[in-house]
Amino acid sequence: MGPCCCRSTACPGTDRFFSRWSRWYARQYRAEGLERIQRKLLRGVKALQKPAGNALDIGCGVGALHLALLKGGAATATAVDASEGMLNAAMEFGRKQGVGDRVTYIHGDFVHAADAIAEADITLMDKVVCCYEDVAGLIDASAAKTRRILALTHPRDNLVGGLMFRTGILLAKLFRSSFYPFWHDWQAMRERLATKGFRLVHEDSTPFWQALVFERQ
Repeated sequence: MGPCCCRSTACPGTDRFFSRWSRWYARQYRAEGLERIQRKLLRGVKALQKPAGNALDIGCGVGALHLALLKGGAATATAVDASEGMLNAAMEFGRKQGVGDRVTYIHGDFVHAADAIAEADITLMDKVVCCYEDVAGLIDASAAKTRRILALTHPRDNLVGGLMFRTGILLAKLFRSSFYPFWHDWQAMRERLATKGFRLVHEDSTPFWQALVFERQ
C-alpha cells in the first residue's frame, strides 16, 4: 500500500507540540517497546481480533499499536496523526520492522479527514480522546469507520490521576503552550459509544490510564 501523507492545517499547535516530542517518544519505544497501558489495551483487542482484519490507528504516535497488530496478523493499517514528527517516526519504524508497505499514513486531523478514510475492522485511539476538544465528534467519526472493534485509552478518573491531569491542563494554559489536553466526561463518552451500537467487552487500567475495548453489536 505504501506511505501516503496529506497535510492539514487544522491543528498546528498539536502538530508543533508533538513533533517537538517525537524524538523522545521514538527513543522510549525503541528502548522499551509498548507502554504498559498499550499492552493492556492490545490484550483486549487480540482476544477478539480476526487475523485477516485491517486496523485504523487514530493519533498513531510513533506507531506502536498498529505495528504490533500488523506483526500479530492484521492485513493492513491506516495510521493518522496530526503531528508530522510523530508520523515520520511511525513511518521509519514501519520500514525497519518490514511492514511499512502495508500502512497508509495520513497527516492531519482525523475528524476533518474521515470522509476520505476507509472503514476498518479495528480502530485504535491511544491517549487521543484527551487530546481532542470535540470528543463527541471524534467518537462519532471513529465509530462510523469501525466495523468490529473500537479500542481506546483515556486518563483514569481517580483522585490522583484526575488532579495531576487537571493541574497539567491548568499549567499548559497558564504558560500558553501551543497544545493542552482536555478532561472530558468519560462516562458520557462510554454512553455515546453505546448509542452507536458498541458494547464494552474489556476494561483494564494502570494508576493513571484506563483501557477500554468495545465491540460492535
